[in-house]
This record gives sequence, structure tokens and C-alpha cells, in this order.
Amino acid sequence: MVLTRKEAVLVFLLLWSLSVSTVSRGQGSEAVSFNGALDYNAIKKDLAVFQGVIDTTVKQIIQGPFSILGSTKGTYLPEYGAVFNLEVNLYQIRQLSPFDFRPHTEKELNDAHDLMMKRIEILKEGLVKTMGEHGSSLGQLKPNDYLTVVVHLFSVEAESKRPAPSQIILRVKKSFITDYRENRLPPGDLAKKVELVQF
Repeated sequence: MVLTRKEAVLVFLLLWSLSVSTVSRGQGSEAVSFNGALDYNAIKKDLAVFQGVIDTTVKQIIQGPFSILGSTKGTYLPEYGAVFNLEVNLYQIRQLSPFDFRPHTEKELNDAHDLMMKRIEILKEGLVKTMGEHGSSLGQLKPNDYLTVVVHLFSVEAESKRPAPSQIILRVKKSFITDYRENRLPPGDLAKKVELVQF
């Protein structure tokens, strides 16, 4: 049977689509690329550098033992940006020990809570500055991608007997970081561009 030109084209397209789907199924075990333009090896290096910057910043601005609980962890989310998570302990109070069983006084609890709330503000200011000064090192982020830092605060409500936030989330678009670094955004205005939630 002789096929017309139109029929031949249809048969070719059908065979081609079948072969493509077969190849795709055969490659199912391979890593999927969400964004072919992104250099994942470069972003891994950038994440590692910024993780170290956050760790160093927190240790410098928050004095005291065990201020940071574990190292900062960062990841890249396609179509969103970079997210960094860390846990910190901002609550400092006299440690109970076998040599000192005295319960904490109301003044000790109040002073420790007040100091923690001040440290939260210091931490937020320090992280905003760090995002502005070092966020540009995340070179793979697009202008509309976000740089987000999620801080988990070591739970102290049971001890302090006063409400306290458990998380602080700061995020800013890469474009604002670029504007800040290139002096198109005054230093005092960067904090206004950083979205902040704490709860």
C-alpha cells in the first residue's frame, strides 16, 4: 500500500512521539532539572558560603554559650530562591545544678526574658545587614528570587512563664539586595524591603 504524503508525515510524527516517550521513560531514574539555566554546582557552593556567613554573624552578635544550636542549613527552591534555616538559643539564665538547687526568682525570670527580647531585636538587625552585605554572593538567584532566613528560637515559654516567639522569618528579593549593594537603595531603607514575620 502506498501512503500519501500527508499519511507519511502522520506516521512519522506518531513513530517519533513514541520513541521520545520511550526514551523519557528510560531516563526516569535520572535527576530532573527544574531550571536548565541554573548551575547547581555553583549554587551549592554559594549556599555553603552564605551558611558560614550566617553562622559567623550569629556567633559574633549573640554572646554566650550555645547561642547557635547546630550549623545553618541552606537550600535552593526552584521558582522561589534560597532558604536558610538555623536554631538559636537567646535565653540566658542561671543554670540549676546539684550544687545550687534554688529555684529561679521572679526577678531572674523577668530579667532573662527581657534580655532575650532585646537579643531578638539585635539578631534581626544583624541578619538584615548580613542579607544586604552578603546576599549578592548568591549569584545564581534571579532578581525576583527571594533570599529567606528562618530562625527557630529555642523554646523557653515553660521556663520563662511569659510568651515568646518560636520563629522569625526574614525574606527579601534579590533585586533589593543588588540595589543596596550598588547604592541605589539607602542603607536605612533595606530593612523596609525585608519582609519580617515572627510568631
